[in-house]
Amino acid sequence: MADESREAVDGPDAPSENPGSDRTGPDRPRPGLLRRALGWLVLSPWLAVLLAWLVGRAVGDRLLWTQYFEWIPTEAVALSGLVAILLARLAAGRRWRGGRLPLVLVAGVTLWLTLGEWSLWRAALPGESGPADFRVVFLNVSPGEETADLSPVFDLNAGLVVLSNVHPNRVTFEKIYGVKKQSLLERTVRVEPGRTPPDEVHVLSYASFFVCSKWPIRRFATVGVGKQETWLENDTQGGAGVLLLEIERPDGPLIVWAVDMPSTLGASRRELFEGVARRIRESARVMVFDDVGRRIFAEKSPGDPLLLPDLVVGDFNTPGHAWSVSRFRPGLRPVRADTGFGPRGTWPTSLPLFEIDLARLGPGLGAIRSGRIRCDGCRHLGLWADLDRYHPPLP
Repeated sequence: MADESREAVDGPDAPSENPGSDRTGPDRPRPGLLRRALGWLVLSPWLAVLLAWLVGRAVGDRLLWTQYFEWIPTEAVALSGLVAILLARLAAGRRWRGGRLPLVLVAGVTLWLTLGEWSLWRAALPGESGPADFRVVFLNVSPGEETADLSPVFDLNAGLVVLSNVHPNRVTFEKIYGVKKQSLLERTVRVEPGRTPPDEVHVLSYASFFVCSKWPIRRFATVGVGKQETWLENDTQGGAGVLLLEIERPDGPLIVWAVDMPSTLGASRRELFEGVARRIRESARVMVFDDVGRRIFAEKSPGDPLLLPDLVVGDFNTPGHAWSVSRFRPGLRPVRADTGFGPRGTWPTSLPLFEIDLARLGPGLGAIRSGRIRCDGCRHLGLWADLDRYHPPLP
């Protein structure tokens, strides 16, 4: 009888003597299905962001409507995951143990995405050292104010500087930036006056591009972007393109493509990049500089070296992981594949979450160091990289 009485008191429905126990009583209900569902409901916004992010990475801009999911930065998934964890803990209080699984899931995915996006694992590796063959700088000037300070570009002492969107308001470069063409060459690539070949060979201003080089620019060709069909009214429909350069370096010709794609939001980015790539293949005319710096038309052969870039830089107005970017010129790899870790966004300068200014390397170039630069008054961050020419051993 005593045992039965004791079993009735100590049965599964008896109140717990241990305050930390998960047994339930009249004042401490067990976390039930409703509370578990509430935990997942709190995490549902993060799951929606994660799903859209996955669609953007898996499908990309193969379709018109899925191309917008590519613009979801990985940082947004990480930030929404942290917010979801905080809200879940506030909703559950100290007694919620059924929500540990979703919390662990969110924390794990957030950490994994951040490590992969920022390549933070590189922080534990020894950095590259030693001199590079040359330094290259790219900047989409795109001034957000009346003037822009290009001093950070000058201070890098680069051998090759590519600027795009330098005439957005149809006024002269000197009026916007207060720098004369020859002065820009001297300050940027440190070429002394009076000791250079003709000015046209080292400085090239064409369309929206402005190029300064320590080495002669022997040939160039251009491809424009035509009008695009867009579902948005008053949308940007063109006005950009690609500049193909052949630069004469001491170790051989260097083929550089400078890109400035339009920010057309209502048109297919896949069709845009495929169309530009097709125009590049089909272009037949090039401009050649003669010994005195004059530009002369010439025919381009089918196997012209201009079609095989060593370096592609520019404002793609499309995230760097986009499917169409990889198809624009296959066989290239990001500079960050060789070096660099941390955030990679270049636009907008106030909160650079989007990597739309890109640098890609061909099989003959390697990157030793790379980074971003900020110029006051510019709406994009610039890119710089120390590059090295591969010299395979002789057979």
